[in-house]
Amino acid sequence: MASKIFMGDMPEILEQILNNLNKEFYSLYSCVLVSRHWCKISIPILWQDPFSFDKKPLFISKYFSSLGEDGKLILKEECGINEISKTLFNYARFLKVLDLFRLEKQVKTWINLEIVDWESFYDPIYHINNSLFKLFIENGATLRKLVLYFSKSLKLKPEIFYTLGENKQFFSRIQYLSLNEISDDNIENAITLLRALAKHTKKISTLKINNFDNYYYETQLVHELINVIKSQEQLRLFSFVGYDYPDEFHGIISALDNQKNSLQEVRIENCVFNIEFDVLNNCKNLETLYIRFCDTKFWNILDCKIRTLKIIDEPFDAQPIALILEKSGLLLQRLNVEAVVTDGEILWEESLLLEAIKSFCSNITYLNISDLGFSTQLVELIVFRNIAVNIGIF
Repeated sequence: MASKIFMGDMPEILEQILNNLNKEFYSLYSCVLVSRHWCKISIPILWQDPFSFDKKPLFISKYFSSLGEDGKLILKEECGINEISKTLFNYARFLKVLDLFRLEKQVKTWINLEIVDWESFYDPIYHINNSLFKLFIENGATLRKLVLYFSKSLKLKPEIFYTLGENKQFFSRIQYLSLNEISDDNIENAITLLRALAKHTKKISTLKINNFDNYYYETQLVHELINVIKSQEQLRLFSFVGYDYPDEFHGIISALDNQKNSLQEVRIENCVFNIEFDVLNNCKNLETLYIRFCDTKFWNILDCKIRTLKIIDEPFDAQPIALILEKSGLLLQRLNVEAVVTDGEILWEESLLLEAIKSFCSNITYLNISDLGFSTQLVELIVFRNIAVNIGIF
């Protein structure tokens, strides 16, 4: 069996093995040097997510050889890049993960390393960012993961969006989408890109919205974001992190009603809850709920049964938690309650929580309640219910 793998008679198995090294850059690079056959399999894996590599981003220049004559001319005139070496592979087509924050960061680092007099050129970061983005689209890359980040300096040329329309496969297989910082000067870019995602992307299983702020989110942006949510076929994980505790969500949370048959995990952080979250009660397959630094009104809304409950917050009344334990009943298997204390003592009603677990959650197998002291109730749970317990450890 081993000899067949080395000889290339079983390329599918070898590819599966090497795929397990997708985060081990040095190991994959070593595999490239084994043989021509190993090189052909290792290179596409090595170049799926190159921008996450924290070392010097010297690899960026390898992309330039795949640019057309117009693209090379732009780099020459706008960035002073005259020498572009030929490469054995079209590396751009292997890209699977694109994080716009890391892209911009790595391009800045590369410019500082490789362009001596870069300050004499007008915005080389802008031109290289756009050249790479267009190159990925035109050369047949199909993304699996996309992290959107629109800083003031990361602007996309109009031709990028035209190119997206002509190359629909670029967005068609995205499974992970994260929407992060959006600068006031870059909202139009974000709107246009979200519109393209709603049109061409249907397979997102994980959607994360970070640093949501009512002040920065314009009506059109929210509208396109809602369209993205509604257009997905099987959204399984939804994460929403607010900035400065927003209390209005403009239909974003309500849009999850379109995913009520597929949604399995919901994470909410830094939010004031309103009636929109009532949609979670319609999610038939919701199994995991993660709540961090949110107001307690949420517990008056929630009426669903879950398997895993995780709460991180300042100490608060244990009664609402006991109620959700009663609703979840035999379904609940993992409970994690962590209190973040700044000054003063924790006022957990330990006996109420433990009694609720004992009475309603006989199938629970993991319990973590911060600063929970030993008691007769706790010993009973550990000994007679065979629960794995963490005390005061997150």
